Amino acid sequence: MSHKEQEKSATTDETNSPPTSAGKYKLGDEGYLLDYHGTRVPYPLYESLPVVEQFKADPKDICIATFAKAGTKFMSAVVWMIMHDGDPASLLKGDNLDGKVPHLEFALSGMPAEAMPAYWLNQQTPPRIFFTHLSFEALPESIRTKAKIIYVARNPKDVIVSTNYFSRSLTFTGCNHTMEETVETFINNTCAHAPFFDNIAGYRRHLSEMRNLFFTTYEDMLQDLESVVKDVARFLGKQLDEAKIASILQHCSLDKMKNNKLTNHSNLHNAGLMDFSVSPFMRKGIVGDWKDHFTPELNQQVNEWIEREQRRLRQDLQGFCFRYD
Repeated sequence: MSHKEQEKSATTDETNSPPTSAGKYKLGDEGYLLDYHGTRVPYPLYESLPVVEQFKADPKDICIATFAKAGTKFMSAVVWMIMHDGDPASLLKGDNLDGKVPHLEFALSGMPAEAMPAYWLNQQTPPRIFFTHLSFEALPESIRTKAKIIYVARNPKDVIVSTNYFSRSLTFTGCNHTMEETVETFINNTCAHAPFFDNIAGYRRHLSEMRNLFFTTYEDMLQDLESVVKDVARFLGKQLDEAKIASILQHCSLDKMKNNKLTNHSNLHNAGLMDFSVSPFMRKGIVGDWKDHFTPELNQQVNEWIEREQRRLRQDLQGFCFRYD
């Protein structure tokens, strides 16, 4: 199987976590989550971990790290266009964005190792661009020490809302969680990639000591994308003129990406894997959407969880504040 064929096999059903297929476990089943170095990796993604462990990163590689539904595709598009000098064709032609910036630990039930992104990425010549939802501690050592890592954090309230809509839109998981039930999975660390706060704190605690780690937020990207693009380009060692930056800002705007068939996962809707009548993959993308979904009682419950977690991880999260509006 060629690399291109492997790429298509591995990314056709990519759904930005938790992607599952018919197999042993579904959302909520015992065995659906595997605790891997502090990350609750969902089935069948954890079947890729032996292959992920063999991945050998290079200093030219770029790893985009996020908790799921925290701006993964947004940053993937930005990085891809930066590395292609703002060329619109880089985002508007060719493979879907998931083929260009694949999910490192992606797997389908029963997928052969050679079809997994971690395998065929390992065969490619750097620079390679990929994303992960693994915690810092769960990353292969070569990624932690060699690759350029870009971490994007997003406030937990909007992540919860986005996760609820996304999970219910997947037609093969049988998820019909209420917002209250989705909140419970975050609080009880039974959602994919939990614990939420540890994921952020694991990267944040190394920020001052690692020159190969860049940290930003989804809210920063929405508020001032131009500044974030310039900062990321500088971090990646790319010099972009104003015209190239303007092109990136135009084509990586959420409105543009929602209408770009290579970034909006319309292929999954057309294949019957997502139901856009429940929710499109890119829905609102705003800050503060949680206000339309949380009752006062639910918001209080979430606030208490946030306060507990921020207290527990106050040393690692020192100087960092979420923006909810």
